[in-house]
Amino acid sequence: MSIRAFIFDLDGVITDTAEYHYRSWKRLADEEGLEFTREDNEALRGVSRAESLRRLLKGKTLPEDVFQAWMTRKNDYYVAYLDDITPEDRLPGVTRFLTEARAAGIKLGIGSASKNAQTVIDRLELQTMFDVIGDGYSVVNS
Repeated sequence: MSIRAFIFDLDGVITDTAEYHYRSWKRLADEEGLEFTREDNEALRGVSRAESLRRLLKGKTLPEDVFQAWMTRKNDYYVAYLDDITPEDRLPGVTRFLTEARAAGIKLGIGSASKNAQTVIDRLELQTMFDVIGDGYSVVNS
């Protein structure tokens, strides 16, 4: 049996956007007078934006409209940080591996819960490397 395809996560595999997420959550927390540390941020890896905000709130509750507005603000901060991403932000070995896999006829895909996956791929200039991108817009339950 030969390998016919690879499916990659995006964050932490192709590039590392963790710092941008941290800065975005930290900015929101600071603006709202909430305590938020790098250690707190570690508990947010791999969870949805809504669950991340619940964890940031540490048991406090917000009206639904405020909760939604805070999530939007955090994402707006994050998207603004994505403007800084360039192809140099690809993790070591990624470009070579993807190039060699494509040359070998292996199909390549991204599977990411992020709704910003396409933006990140575009900023990394990797659009032509992937045959499919499954992101936060592609599924109902990430």
